[in-house]
Amino acid sequence: MAKWSKKAVNNLVFVINTVLIISSVSIVFHFNLGMYYFFGSLLGSVLISTVSNDTLLTADIDTLSGTDFEHLMESYYRDNGYQVERVGGSGDHEVDMILQDKKGYKIAVQCKRWKKNVGNDIVLRLKAGKQIYGCYDAWIVTTSHFTKAAIQIAEPLNIKLINGAQVHDMINRWRKDKLKNR
Repeated sequence: MAKWSKKAVNNLVFVINTVLIISSVSIVFHFNLGMYYFFGSLLGSVLISTVSNDTLLTADIDTLSGTDFEHLMESYYRDNGYQVERVGGSGDHEVDMILQDKKGYKIAVQCKRWKKNVGNDIVLRLKAGKQIYGCYDAWIVTTSHFTKAAIQIAEPLNIKLINGAQVHDMINRWRKDKLKNR
């Protein structure tokens, strides 16, 4: 029997969630069953997505897609007390998410699940994104490393660079704590 890839499992979970939500709405309105059935179906969908998030807890960071890496980092920062606003997409000015602590301090974050080194062009574009979104700080989180030029310009621009070794270390510690507290 063939083994399912993590991406295939995540895609299947997404499809099941979508079908559950659409079916819930359709059945409730068609048969006028009431909101209990609707909320029960939504709860089932949330439970299924929890299983999907568990796959991120055990997945090899270096094999994740860029989107899954962003979801992993989003979960990490949420568990570390930040409110997370997802930005991403076309015209995001190199900002994937905005972190905000309890005092309102905002940080623009760019996630790069790359094999090649992150260059100074990403640092410069994130500087612009940081200003556009009204953030005080900015961080670039990557699974790889940074070029010398990126490292040289990041500090005076108040941009923190988090390389692959640091990412693996912080995610592994977080995963251990999370699995221990279950």
